[in-house]
Amino acid sequence: MLRGNFDSVTDSVIILTPYIFVSIGCAFVVFFLAGLDRTPWRYSSVGDHFQVVILTVLSILLALVLTFALNRLTPVARSLPVVQGALIVSILICARSAARLWHARQVHIDGNNRINERHETVLLVGANTVAELFLVSAKEFAAPRVQVTGIIAEEPKLRGRVIQQTPVLGVMKELQEILQSLDVHGVTIDRIVVAIAPYRLQPHSLEALLEVEKSSNVVVQFLSERLGFEDYRQKASLPLDQMLNSVPRQRTVARFREVVDLDHTNSTTKSFRLGKRIVDIVSAAFLLVTVAPLATLIAFMVALDVGFPVIFWQQRPGLHGRPFKLYKFRTMRAPHDKYRTRIPDDQRSSAIGKILRRTRLDELPQLYNVLIGNMSLVGPRPLLPCDQAAEYAARLSMRPGITGWAQVNGGRIIPTSDKLILDVWYVENASWILDAAILFRTVRMVLFGDRINVGAVNQARNHLGLNVPLMMTPAE
Repeated sequence: MLRGNFDSVTDSVIILTPYIFVSIGCAFVVFFLAGLDRTPWRYSSVGDHFQVVILTVLSILLALVLTFALNRLTPVARSLPVVQGALIVSILICARSAARLWHARQVHIDGNNRINERHETVLLVGANTVAELFLVSAKEFAAPRVQVTGIIAEEPKLRGRVIQQTPVLGVMKELQEILQSLDVHGVTIDRIVVAIAPYRLQPHSLEALLEVEKSSNVVVQFLSERLGFEDYRQKASLPLDQMLNSVPRQRTVARFREVVDLDHTNSTTKSFRLGKRIVDIVSAAFLLVTVAPLATLIAFMVALDVGFPVIFWQQRPGLHGRPFKLYKFRTMRAPHDKYRTRIPDDQRSSAIGKILRRTRLDELPQLYNVLIGNMSLVGPRPLLPCDQAAEYAARLSMRPGITGWAQVNGGRIIPTSDKLILDVWYVENASWILDAAILFRTVRMVLFGDRINVGAVNQARNHLGLNVPLMMTPAE
């Protein structure tokens, strides 16, 4: 069809009938004997895709040999097997990849729809088979509640490598520095899991782990002890499934469940959020192209001012509390000096950084977060995990936004508690008109600075049954 511009298709098919049937027969034999049909597509890997290529080449070669013996390949053009092989490989690999992505998406949605009372962040010690097994087990049984943020190895040459999509952050002697660096990025480690037998740890490694456990709230847990193979320490370990049962958190789950149930039953809400996601994708793609020159200039200024890297990230709770990396242009210098001493935040700011924060231009990289689905243009602003109060978890039922109702009604000059209240009010009253108003007020906020809207704060408080008005005049 391609070689003949789609003319005389019927005649070509008739002439190629022997080759067609021989090819189909060879493909069935080769693919079935190799067991390709027994591979679940949703679990296909690069190795399976490579197998598709090899078996396709074998089936076509076998078809060519048999057809040559039948009619000397007289009607078969030399380009036909190449086009045929390309089509077979492309269709099979694309179908398998699509099935895998769909399965991953369904697992992601199922995980997000569960009410997770606590997200635990884990640092894994050890780069071995046991560590790999723990990573696979955590993804299978505890995702997304348990997040393994990185691996600590004992060999420096492994730094920067990746095991099960989890990066090796450094070695044991750098444990304190790694914990401090993660803290700067908004990642608080709840538990350190040691996948190395205690007797195989170097003395300084064991001392570093025990020092972390004594000087912080981080729980150090040896897998060998957890699995019952060692009685190395008498200290009891916290179970993976320990949950918080405080009264505020119970109220959070109830209110969160109401919002989630509303999302699943209200067709208007579904259509609004679907339309909102489409608008986010189109707008973010357009804005990324439009502001690319400005972003390049800002990146150059940041590199001259505070150095590399020019992009800073922090882990924040996103939709349904699932952690994601929020990106910004760097506006502060390195958190530690050459002696590894922590520098106060007020001494790390730069003149250019202050301008970027004042104009919100440091938020431009978050358009990428919007494009990939972590954020929305308008929504509750993602807070640090320590600022996400349990009783206001309902705000996590919507994608976090670059700007939001709390930002245009007080922003950085109102307490975090009022931001949470305003965000919950927005989630329960979101609409196209409200989003348009927020975008308009965002422009005014960038031009004239933050101002507290006392009426909006009191309205949100009354809506949630908090009858304590904000005692402040609009001018303040």
